[in-house]
Amino acid sequence: MSTIIGILIGLVLLFAAVFQQGGVAVFFNLHAVMITMGGTLAATFISFPLPRVMRAFVVMVNVFRSEVEQPMDYIRQIIDLSVKARKQSLLSLEDNVKMIKNRFLRVGVEMVVDGHSPETIRSVMETEIEFMEERHSSGANIFRSAGRFAPAFGLVGTLIGLIAMLRAVASGGNNAQTIGAGMSVALVATFYGALLANLFFYPVAEKLRSRTEDEMLLARVLLDGVLLLQKGVNPRVIEKKLNAHLPPQLRRQYYFGQLGKDFQTGSGAS
Repeated sequence: MSTIIGILIGLVLLFAAVFQQGGVAVFFNLHAVMITMGGTLAATFISFPLPRVMRAFVVMVNVFRSEVEQPMDYIRQIIDLSVKARKQSLLSLEDNVKMIKNRFLRVGVEMVVDGHSPETIRSVMETEIEFMEERHSSGANIFRSAGRFAPAFGLVGTLIGLIAMLRAVASGGNNAQTIGAGMSVALVATFYGALLANLFFYPVAEKLRSRTEDEMLLARVLLDGVLLLQKGVNPRVIEKKLNAHLPPQLRRQYYFGQLGKDFQTGSGAS
């Protein structure tokens, strides 16, 4: 919702200012659009391989989807698995693997059930975290680069407009109306470049970076949870260790609720 609200606020205020200053026609120039947008896209395609650029625009859809899954829900799931493993065995978790929706956690629990060593589990999951971060940061870097290109090509459009205006003045059109009209057209390109960079490219890059940080936090919580599960650590300790990753306002007590009663009475959790 924050993305949608931000876009709506930006567009509403922008168009309100545009209409108060003479309407859309004053701020629209096809040549400036071609120079700014075309130059930005061309520079982006030159800077990055085509498949990466196309994937970046697909990743951009993530900006508008729901927020990243929260670690709190998966901490409870790991504690449930720990209680069951302590009552029965790690092999008993095989029935739960298919019900785990998060692929990263499912892979980790599968490795635990298969009897892999903690070192192997950590190595495999950390490698996946590393390449996950690299893939996600790639899209943000592309939009950040486009944000640098857009104002530069807006300036190029302005220079082209100024050159054309000065040629018109040299040809005899030296009245104030001609100069003012030419100057306004020239400055539109800079306006487009600054607008694209600061209302689209940079915000998208920052949103993708923020999502990457949230996903890395979730992955770290899941990695630690899987290793604690493999070691057979007490569910109370698992709760405290995994909650330590989160700010105090997001921490929840799981083991001391109904789950704790189930564990104490021997009914367990699946």
